[in-house]
Amino acid sequence: MEKQDKEFEELLKKAVCSYHEEEWKALPTNEELEETCQLSDEFYEKMDALIQHQKHSVRKKILRYAAVAACFLILTSGMVGMAAYVMMGAENFKEFFGKHARECELADRAIMDLEQLTDMAVTTTGTVYEDDDICLELKGLIKSGNMFSMILQGTLKQLETITVPDGPGEPHCYSFLESDVDFDDSMSASSMYYYQEDDENLESNQFLYFVTYSSENGFDENSYTFTFQDFGYCRDDMWDEPTEQEDPYVVTCSGTWSFSVNMDQAKDISFGRDYHVAVNDGKSTVTVDRIVLSPIGCSVYMTGSYSAEGSLDYFENVKIKLKNGAYLDDTCYEMGMSESVISSDEEGSHEEVKKEFSFEFRVPIDIRQVASVEVFGEECRIEPGEDTNP
Repeated sequence: MEKQDKEFEELLKKAVCSYHEEEWKALPTNEELEETCQLSDEFYEKMDALIQHQKHSVRKKILRYAAVAACFLILTSGMVGMAAYVMMGAENFKEFFGKHARECELADRAIMDLEQLTDMAVTTTGTVYEDDDICLELKGLIKSGNMFSMILQGTLKQLETITVPDGPGEPHCYSFLESDVDFDDSMSASSMYYYQEDDENLESNQFLYFVTYSSENGFDENSYTFTFQDFGYCRDDMWDEPTEQEDPYVVTCSGTWSFSVNMDQAKDISFGRDYHVAVNDGKSTVTVDRIVLSPIGCSVYMTGSYSAEGSLDYFENVKIKLKNGAYLDDTCYEMGMSESVISSDEEGSHEEVKKEFSFEFRVPIDIRQVASVEVFGEECRIEPGEDTNP
């Protein structure tokens, strides 16, 4: 093998399996590979055609070694295929968050860490559903702790643009009209749509759907099925005076579209711990039960008595404190809160309420830089090295 060929071979190894160095070290020699995987001439001819189609210039004998090596790994452990898919999904998320960070002036924040996305990415990417009307492509899915985020690209194949003549002229008025996940436990979701005016890489009939799901008990199933029904918009005249006779929704692309995603994961890099710390929210005593922190977001689970008078502002009194003594800047996250009654006495005079306060990070953060979560002045220490993940 010539020097140039050897250099290319090493670059190929590093590019494909940068996260699987030990597997590459364990590869047998070229001669052993030839004996293990006897591939036909037709196989190499198809590989040559594929390379030409992709407009790459590669010597045939280099291609021959790469094909045999890839075949060997796929037959024995599947590591090459998995690494390639994970890298694709992770890179799409890196590009997405990188663009978002530049637009929100977060790119220079030391707390942001995009490289960890490779560890968090699941392997499924590519087209997950297609018919005559729509094509859905999974650009990536990252999962850690009690949250996962998904980027889904949609193409409305029968339409030239997202907007329709009789509908709103603003693309952001259009969305999936129904969505569901086959998940038995309670969960919450937040989503955002992006169109050509937001991303120049999208065609006029395409959109990106970014969604983050969270659940206190996490997502431990091997796979989940996502179902979306109809794409369209809500009629403006139905907001003020809805009637039973008229459907407020207008469908521009009709159908029910389902697909499943394997939720395998390279590494869970979240932190979770039970605290049972009592704090005073200004009106009553609330117990901080559990905190789950991941690069995607942070959930603070609390229980307390219901108060009709309300309490001090949780949005001002729940903070993430960094090890340098500063608080995580509010430009780095969105905040949300939900409440649900978990018990009540017979007279209804006392109700126990469960509260979930959440931070959804605009960019993935390095949780190793987090010192604590501060709730109404009480610090709940974060020690990622001693975590108990959900």
